[in-house]
Amino acid sequence: MSETFAVELQDVVKQFGDVIAVNHVSLRIKDGEFFSLLGPSGCGKTTTLRMIAGFEMPTGGAIYIHGERQGYRPPNKRPINTVFQNYALFPHMTVAENIAFGMEMQKTPRDEIKRRVDEALAMVRLSNMANRKPKQLSGGQQQRIALARALVNRPKVLLLDEPLGALDLKLRKAMQIELKALQEEVGITFIYVTHDQEEALTMSDRIAVMNNGIVHQVGDPETIYEHPADRFVADFIGETNFIPVKVVSLSPVIEVALGSGEKVIAGWVEEGISVGDRAVLSIRPEKMDLLEPHEAAEVKAKDVARVRGKVTHLVYVGTDTRHSVTLGDGTEVVVRLQNMYIGEEPWEIGEEAIVTWNAAHARILKE
Repeated sequence: MSETFAVELQDVVKQFGDVIAVNHVSLRIKDGEFFSLLGPSGCGKTTTLRMIAGFEMPTGGAIYIHGERQGYRPPNKRPINTVFQNYALFPHMTVAENIAFGMEMQKTPRDEIKRRVDEALAMVRLSNMANRKPKQLSGGQQQRIALARALVNRPKVLLLDEPLGALDLKLRKAMQIELKALQEEVGITFIYVTHDQEEALTMSDRIAVMNNGIVHQVGDPETIYEHPADRFVADFIGETNFIPVKVVSLSPVIEVALGSGEKVIAGWVEEGISVGDRAVLSIRPEKMDLLEPHEAAEVKAKDVARVRGKVTHLVYVGTDTRHSVTLGDGTEVVVRLQNMYIGEEPWEIGEEAIVTWNAAHARILKE
């Protein structure tokens, strides 16, 4: 076991009766890292967090915190703190009393409590709120008080279970930036559970994408988004087009054929796919472009795919317009084009178009 990791999970399993909630998960979370567990409801992310906290015990495997195996150690004996979605603030106590509660239970000297409460309030920029009750605070302020209460005990690791879930969209986005800035300031390892892809991409140094108790991919936000390891990750993170294809060649180039017979090349193929296999070509809508047939004919680059289609639907969303395009084999794809120029001639429904993309952005994934 290496001392360089704040938290390490080794082949961890959690079973509830016949249900395997966490299925042989191994993770190494670095000291000072903002690490997110991302996935849909029921994927095992909260159960994983609860095992790190000590609220649940693994059925199998081992959990280490800063090199020390936790075993059956209870939550109050682990060098961690947890922030929950409902904040769990005591309504009858003031903000300062809420923050001080844990230290009072540990019989910390009063002068030390006062000093650390003042430091924690300054850290979350709420020094003037010390004597208020939780009901007198906004949702964002309550969230920061919950963070201050968790950080005042100086945990080695802070666990956060969807702490922004109760906030409205605008405040949640603002708090994402604040939370990441706070984590960088205090330098503590944050392990964050969320089902919100944008939230994870915004704040995380690395992300573990989970489904059905299994970790599908671990990587930094750019890698997760630009290079998804399989169809689940590609589909869950952001918006992706999936075009049915048949694999024609894997060397010296990856070439696939669409149902229309048109052939294109791709930049990457998932392990385990062979020539002749049915698969899907995965590509993000913003990586695609629309050209008129005569424009496409002028594009000479060999690494640019060209597929015939017809514009079937348009949705203006301010920054860009979503173009639904039906390809020759009947597959519908979405092409997102930025609205960059006032007065630019828009595409029309029913218009013939050539859908293009750079082969490097296309990934061939299992069906």
